[in-house]
Amino acid sequence: MRTAVVFVCAFASTCLAAAAPASLEQKVDAFLRPYVATNNFSGSVLIARDGRVLVKKSYGLANQELGVVNTPATKFQLASLSKAFTATAVLVLEQQGRLRVEDLVARHLPDYPRGNEITIHHLLAHRSGIANVNQLPGWDEKSRLPHTPPELVALFRDVPLAFVPGSKFQYANSNYILLAMIIETISGTTYADFLQKNVFAPAGMNDSGHRGTETAVIRWRASGYTPTGVDALENARYLDWSNNVGAGSLYSTVEDLYRFDRALRQDKILVRASQQKMVQDYGSEVGYGWFLAERSGRHFASLAGRSPGFNSFMERSLGDDIVLIALSNNYSSIGQNLGRQLLPLLLGEPVDDPLARFTGRRGVLAEPVLGQYQFGDDFAYNPGLVVRLEQIDAGIILRSEKGGDSFLLPIGDLQFIDRTYGGIVTVVPGQKPVLRWKFGKEFEAKKRP
Repeated sequence: MRTAVVFVCAFASTCLAAAAPASLEQKVDAFLRPYVATNNFSGSVLIARDGRVLVKKSYGLANQELGVVNTPATKFQLASLSKAFTATAVLVLEQQGRLRVEDLVARHLPDYPRGNEITIHHLLAHRSGIANVNQLPGWDEKSRLPHTPPELVALFRDVPLAFVPGSKFQYANSNYILLAMIIETISGTTYADFLQKNVFAPAGMNDSGHRGTETAVIRWRASGYTPTGVDALENARYLDWSNNVGAGSLYSTVEDLYRFDRALRQDKILVRASQQKMVQDYGSEVGYGWFLAERSGRHFASLAGRSPGFNSFMERSLGDDIVLIALSNNYSSIGQNLGRQLLPLLLGEPVDDPLARFTGRRGVLAEPVLGQYQFGDDFAYNPGLVVRLEQIDAGIILRSEKGGDSFLLPIGDLQFIDRTYGGIVTVVPGQKPVLRWKFGKEFEAKKRP
């Protein structure tokens, strides 16, 4: 049975109070309605402009088993959005004169391999060449066990660098895990305690913290869920969050994240020069912790996170004062990037939202288009991958020969959203049917005899 959708509107308290313009609130509700109805979003959103909170609303359940609803005070895992706070902590240490971002890693960790070539700047901007620990063999098993920062670093420190430090960009959680270890080494305290004293406390963020142990009880923390089937959910796989220290271990609320933005704009944590350093483009539109982009004629720093059971998104305009936040306890790929649509909703611009075309039907395909399809060697994710398009009782499914099912939600005639990866799947019938999968770039698979 599909869980009933619960809508919660929590109006303002303390310094975040503001009445939401009905027109904008209605647009947000209409936009999110199909995501909630299809179990692809549950969580909280906040939209603010010029120091006023215009929308602060929560949707769905924080705990499916107990029927506990999400509220703006619900705490969500931030996943990679945590990197913005690690970068902030490093710049605080620089302000205190305890390091420089130009420092070689060897200055603070003398025994780190090739530490005389890698700088703190390289780590902050993902230009170190260090292997991503999440992609190393056996990581799935290791991530279920607790690790200290030194124990985590030991997993990747001896893996050869992928390239000469500074020569290119390559996103890797290992960069920020190593930064957490540097923060602890220099400060003489834990990553959690340093953030609490130097970032959370000055910003008034009383509902944020580092989840360094699975045994701690955290009040009002949401449980994480993963999509399964066409519209169902299951508990997210177990992850010991200590394995994401520095890179994705923090939890927070939409209210606290807005307080973080206010504290930055009011120079309560970082001086203006440090803030400018954090959002400078160091290549590939990457700053320190943040990604940079121009949208609707404005410059933004944004960051999204995704870890088992959770999605997060925060975007801050760098000229005028716009803040957009979306936190979710649903791992759905369809809901992963919905935060990016908050800006056009705010500005009254067209919203590119395929799920708005969701038909509510499970979809039926004719026999000639069912069967096996093979992608070409240009398929970036798995060259030559073979998939099988099937009709089952629950709906339409795309099965990979390498394992893994993608349930497809119909959004038009022979067009679907892939619930597992978030791409758009289009089936083109004919004598030689083809299957097109679009995720940024469109790839084509031909039906096999």
